[in-house]
Amino acid sequence: MQKIVVAGVGPGGQEYILPIVKQKAAEADVLVGGKRALAPFQTGQKELIELTGRLAGLEKTLRNLAKTKKVLVLVSGDPGFYSLLAYLRRFFAPEDLEVYPGVSSVQVAFARLCVPWQKAKLLSVHGRDAAEILPDLLAPGVKAVLTDNHWTPGRLARLILAAGGSDSPVYLCRHLTTPKEEIVQSSLSELSIDEEGDCVMVIGHV
Repeated sequence: MQKIVVAGVGPGGQEYILPIVKQKAAEADVLVGGKRALAPFQTGQKELIELTGRLAGLEKTLRNLAKTKKVLVLVSGDPGFYSLLAYLRRFFAPEDLEVYPGVSSVQVAFARLCVPWQKAKLLSVHGRDAAEILPDLLAPGVKAVLTDNHWTPGRLARLILAAGGSDSPVYLCRHLTTPKEEIVQSSLSELSIDEEGDCVMVIGHV
């Protein structure tokens, strides 16, 4: 079996895709990934396999493809930051994989805010119950949370405040590196329950 290459395509803007990732895409026979991750690589004669969120059977598919083809798995952001690498490591040893990082939306969010992020607590509610990370949300210091359309910023704000958390400043960083990019400054108490869900939510005094 050939090594399965896993690479991040960054937060959205094509200029944020690393050159090494473009090189690996050019060398691959098969590209596997979500719709957004595959979008920059639609041209050419590559075989494309779109992932829809259900990962059942993916390990077997990748293993069979890698017997005869060069396979590249593309993911949004960085493979190792709340992404597909954790799933793949359940089935493949390190020597079966070749991983290339991507720019995370969290990196871009802090860059846009012009603040360092090495001490920030990095969290995600994608596919999980926010109650699991409530102790981290209530902890002092700056937090960055990857939100989604279920656990929206407004729902998270109500969870934090109901648990006795302080009414902290909030920055909602959406559609980073794309033409629709926006950063909204607010506070936990001001957030509407109807706030758009998918964003990087930076909580605290930055």
